[in-house]
Amino acid sequence: MKKLKYILITIALLILALSIIAIIPENKKEFKTTHFNFSYSSSIDSTSMVGLSKVLEGSYLRVGNNLNTTPAELIEVNIYAQRWRYVQATGHWGASGSIEGIEKLHFMENAWLETEVSKIAVHEFVHTVVLKLLIDREPKPLDAKRFDEKFLTFPVWLWEGLSVYEAGQFYDPNTLAYFDNGSYPQISELNNRSAGQKIYTCGYTVIEYILETYGRDKLIELIASYGDLNKVLNLTEEQFSSNWHSFIKDRYKLK
Repeated sequence: MKKLKYILITIALLILALSIIAIIPENKKEFKTTHFNFSYSSSIDSTSMVGLSKVLEGSYLRVGNNLNTTPAELIEVNIYAQRWRYVQATGHWGASGSIEGIEKLHFMENAWLETEVSKIAVHEFVHTVVLKLLIDREPKPLDAKRFDEKFLTFPVWLWEGLSVYEAGQFYDPNTLAYFDNGSYPQISELNNRSAGQKIYTCGYTVIEYILETYGRDKLIELIASYGDLNKVLNLTEEQFSSNWHSFIKDRYKLK
């Protein structure tokens, strides 16, 4: 009985301690560049943040040009060293990065499948540019509620694929087990987050296939149509998946 009481008291004290820590504001460092306002955990090396800022500034025009969109003029970048701080700020338990509209990024210094913070940053930045592309094409004044409902239909495979591609997060298909023995994932699998991380390892080649086969104008059209493969490319999801596999089989000499 005494042992149980001791355990309960210990748990209660631990919860109390964590609660106190959680309400203590994080010690952060800040600096600004032309298009980005950085706020990051003080434990993160400042030198790496300077390098990160150069990568993001270098990506600002490149990504905007690639997606035929002008990014937001000034974007807030929040970087976290501790996952619980990220969760506390965003409410996203299962992710390592997220955006708030077109002007704010949140991401971990290290993500689940990526250790290069510069690629994580560009990945999230691309999401803001794609979102702005979609908003810019909506009737004005913007009906925010209607747009939010519409945006929920934007396909995961295209949303994540674009960010993976522009951030250079390439995985050689020969190293991925789901391409063994002629097998390959369908777009429906890449569109399902609960099916694993496949879109993050396949997304680069999906966008590469679209660009190499149909060109950038068709990619922009596909984004604007919320990934309507039938309307833009005259393909079913099954045909698109098969053609994409044929493309990477030839490009990367899949066995």
